Amino acid sequence: MRSKFLLAGGALSVVLTAAAVLGAVQEWWWLVVAAGMVLLSVTLIIAMDADRRARALRPYIRGEVSKNGKSALPPALEAPPVSEVDVVGTVRVLQAQFTGRLDRMQASLDQAVAQLRDVADREPSAAQSPPTPESDQA
Repeated sequence: MRSKFLLAGGALSVVLTAAAVLGAVQEWWWLVVAAGMVLLSVTLIIAMDADRRARALRPYIRGEVSKNGKSALPPALEAPPVSEVDVVGTVRVLQAQFTGRLDRMQASLDQAVAQLRDVADREPSAAQSPPTPESDQA
């Protein structure tokens, strides 16, 4: 039954898409708009039906689980209280990670500056002044 609906929906979308393309080729804009509106409307209706079915399934599943007398979820455990030592330890770990990232970034910047200085030292004329059109013609 579902496969027939799926095939019918697929066929309908192919027909509507073909009608929209044919309308665009023939410059029948009313046909393009009509086919697009029907295609989008059908898509919206299908999405709303799927959402309704999913919402209706939740109470059904809860009822089936409660019939068996077993809970599907374990009982919720209470979180242990957070002490000041836990907070301080977490802050220190985050601080160490952040400091390590800053150190790596500083090392990368120092390396990039050293490379730029090396290039500038090897080619002093190119690094000091950009080429001008007059110097290219000479």
